Amino acid sequence: MSETSPDAPLDFEALVVALLPLGPYHAALEPMVADLARIAALNTQLNAAFRRIAERSGFPEGAVHREHLAEDAEAVGTFFEYVHFASPSFLGSVGEWPLVGERPLAGTASGGARD
Repeated sequence: MSETSPDAPLDFEALVVALLPLGPYHAALEPMVADLARIAALNTQLNAAFRRIAERSGFPEGAVHREHLAEDAEAVGTFFEYVHFASPSFLGSVGEWPLVGERPLAGTASGGARD
């Protein structure tokens, strides 16, 4: 197989849709597909990883499977994980979104309890 040019057209949005079910954050990230695709296309490391995955899988004609991630599994998994835990839906589920007013500190600067 020949390596895909970094400038060759790739439907990042369709590839994100194909990759999401391979990870644990599928449902939470699904509403963010367009943003995930935009970030993956613009980020040098992710762009290259997504292109290698597409090449290994024969995407868009071929289905994407876990084994197609190969050495790119960590980068893609970490990307999806980071976005999930930084998302407004996750932050809202732990009472940290929306950000309104000041947040009380859990302790003092030295880590001790407040009086």
